[in-house]
Amino acid sequence: MRLFLALCIAGCASAPSHAPEALPAVVPHTAPSAQAHQPTLAPVAALTGGLDQPAGAAPAADPLYADGVRSVQFAATTVLRKDPSSTADKIGVIAKDTRAKPAHAAPAGHGCAIRWIEIAPRGWACESVLVPSEDEPTPPRTTSLRDDDDADDASAVYGAVFGKDVPAFASRADAEAGQNARVLTGATSVRARAVVNVDGRRYWITTAGELIDAASISTISPSKFRGIALDAATTLPLAWTHAHGKPRGPVKIRDMPSADGAIIGELAPRTVITIAESSADGTYVQVAETGWIARADLRIAERAAPPPGTGADEKWFDIDLDQQVLIAYEGVRPVYATLVSTGKHDHRTPPGIARVASKLASANMVSEKRDIYAVAEVPWTMYYDHNFALHTAYWHDGFGDPRSHGCVNLAPRDARLLYQWASPDVPPGWTAVYGDADAPGSLVRVRSHDVPEPAFRGYARTLQERATLTASE
Repeated sequence: MRLFLALCIAGCASAPSHAPEALPAVVPHTAPSAQAHQPTLAPVAALTGGLDQPAGAAPAADPLYADGVRSVQFAATTVLRKDPSSTADKIGVIAKDTRAKPAHAAPAGHGCAIRWIEIAPRGWACESVLVPSEDEPTPPRTTSLRDDDDADDASAVYGAVFGKDVPAFASRADAEAGQNARVLTGATSVRARAVVNVDGRRYWITTAGELIDAASISTISPSKFRGIALDAATTLPLAWTHAHGKPRGPVKIRDMPSADGAIIGELAPRTVITIAESSADGTYVQVAETGWIARADLRIAERAAPPPGTGADEKWFDIDLDQQVLIAYEGVRPVYATLVSTGKHDHRTPPGIARVASKLASANMVSEKRDIYAVAEVPWTMYYDHNFALHTAYWHDGFGDPRSHGCVNLAPRDARLLYQWASPDVPPGWTAVYGDADAPGSLVRVRSHDVPEPAFRGYARTLQERATLTASE
């Protein structure tokens, strides 16, 4: 799936190359055959109470399959529908080979020649893509904001393509013949699926299936930065050291809240500190009994009140454009804080309050207009306001400064944790999930000193207006 976005990501920053990691070999993938495994079905009439039942009506709770069938396995990656109809709203995408528990059935029709099967926890699929299985459903993965498992990040190998008119060949035969190449323009990054040798030259096979000469690719080392999981013992405000004008440099500690104070120490970049108090003029903060740091040398995470109408335990994001800080909340309780990179210069991220509209495990992002770029397989992407999204930025480590083309860039570890935490939930095996008024996504508030109370947008506005109307009745 290719998403054409006008305002979403920073152009791939150059990254130091290093010895390429070992890449996975291409392994043929064998799918279960729906023809070879004919489902054992209960009679349709017994399941539905007759074929005249309208689409979307809940069938009777009779057995869907014979004894011993514990799940249905998807023989192909499938779009799941809100109701048993091919024209119903999409609620997600489930990957091939995922097993799910069948919940209900609806009769053939509305774009399905067999039956419609509803799976747990939600979603309808035509039975033509399902294979009954005696195995248990694909188990959920237990995660928390304190999860420090980097397995999802370590297996990916990315690279930035450099040079002029670099060819990307559609097949190995084309590479051998030097023909049928697509010429790459603009800033391009790719993800490697495997490597092959063609006539003595090493090529990356990208996840798009193209072959690119490895000599034209600089391997990217994604950032290892991650934010902080917060609990009752953690107090806000807290901050990261971030030297003004020199974010990779050390931050000076002085013995008094003044530039004239003696330097009594230094802190490394992105050191996490707890703020004890502020100076009378607000330009310095105290981090120890005798230590003061200029506020301009910090990125500060401060507690903020939730948007109007936010539920007591509702998950939502607060993004401070001035501080380049994101805090995740459950109601009024902050649960995670981190540094981000929002839009730079003439690509500034607009203030607003929206809701996550879609979550994609991976998205390809390509510009349509100026600042041409193509970025392959951006993991853990959450769109919240048209083309604006919170997503991984594996191509830079500048978190704490504006770097993007309008989206909210997250370090890979942060993006994965927050993707799994945020609403709507992502059931096992789902590669995409869509939020709407019935299954709303997390609120995303983007604010600044100039726009402290931004307006509601999209279906977040619809829900807010509905709640206001209900409260007034």
